[in-house]
Amino acid sequence: MNDQLKNFESEVQPNTEPDEKHLYLLALRYASKNEEYKNKSRIILEKLSKSGLSDAKRSLYIFRKELKIVDEKAEEYLLESAQDGNAIAQKEIAYLYSNKKDSLDNKTKYNFWMEKAANSGNTDAMREMAVNYFTGDGVKRDDSMGVLWLKRLYDKAGRHFDDWDLLGAVYETGRGTPIDLVKAYMCYDLEGTAGIEEKARIAPKMTAEQRAEGLRLSHEWQEKNHVYTMQSLGLSRQKDGSYR
Repeated sequence: MNDQLKNFESEVQPNTEPDEKHLYLLALRYASKNEEYKNKSRIILEKLSKSGLSDAKRSLYIFRKELKIVDEKAEEYLLESAQDGNAIAQKEIAYLYSNKKDSLDNKTKYNFWMEKAANSGNTDAMREMAVNYFTGDGVKRDDSMGVLWLKRLYDKAGRHFDDWDLLGAVYETGRGTPIDLVKAYMCYDLEGTAGIEEKARIAPKMTAEQRAEGLRLSHEWQEKNHVYTMQSLGLSRQKDGSYR
């Protein structure tokens, strides 16, 4: 196998020994080409997998059809990557179990791996865990745990956080945290046009001062994170879908 690799490793950097990163990128490029190159891709990925590169193991699962890997073997590669601590693989194997026959064992494995991915810092998994605890899907319903994961998502995502509707609903209804209509109003304002109806719904329960404070907190967050809603920019939605 090493002799086979030497014949095409030089495509990365001629006359040099390619490192794992270059070989991995080369394998990904080969995976979408003709059968000869797909075979080369599989050789590289399998070699990198044996050396412990978890991304290579995950890729053997992703490209299983192109590389003609049977599903059972591909899932073994994905599981190995997840066991190595690869957060994306952990999330993917959780979804794999969620799509299998609906059974307590599969739900248990789904939540086990999704929580692993969330603890590894995957924001999609954090969102999934928050929703699961709020709905009781596969876990015992626990609003306080739902809030915990939602706040961890907020902290991790930073300026890219966009689950304002869910966070707003938590503050509006007091699920797992005290009711705070000011923060709910802030969240709904940060939704942009999508939050107009939600703001209108809770506005009658608030004083003018509370609504103003909610808007102030929203604008403060936008300024701090350099992320702005169309309304804060003075734009309104037109009939053709544009903003002016």
